[in-house]
Amino acid sequence: MQCEALYDSGNHQSPCSDQLAAIALEDISVHDKVVIRTRNSEYRFSVIDPVNHKGLLSGGALGDEPREAFLIESRSKGESGAVHDFRGLKSGARALFYLSSGNKVERVTTSEIFGLTHVKAIDRDSLIS
Repeated sequence: MQCEALYDSGNHQSPCSDQLAAIALEDISVHDKVVIRTRNSEYRFSVIDPVNHKGLLSGGALGDEPREAFLIESRSKGESGAVHDFRGLKSGARALFYLSSGNKVERVTTSEIFGLTHVKAIDRDSLIS
């Protein structure tokens, strides 16, 4: 199995392999699922088009109905106050998504990410069985 996870509790046992603090955009494939945990919310991102970072996003302020979304990056502030961008999802940062809504585009920024779970499509069958 090559499912990757980060758990803020440090004690959680999982069928996933090594813990990690980030998921780079180039490591996300079609049909992968990513769970993004913040202090008060959980978001789910199901990848449709990894080249364009497009998927279905639900959870948090969006509710349970999946919406078409584009993962842009994660942003965090360093100790000096400078903003650091990461092309993907990163613990300690805030994820930035754009959602299409009719003739306009909505911007969704999560609160600080405390945990990430990346379930690769190739491994989902073995996790279910």
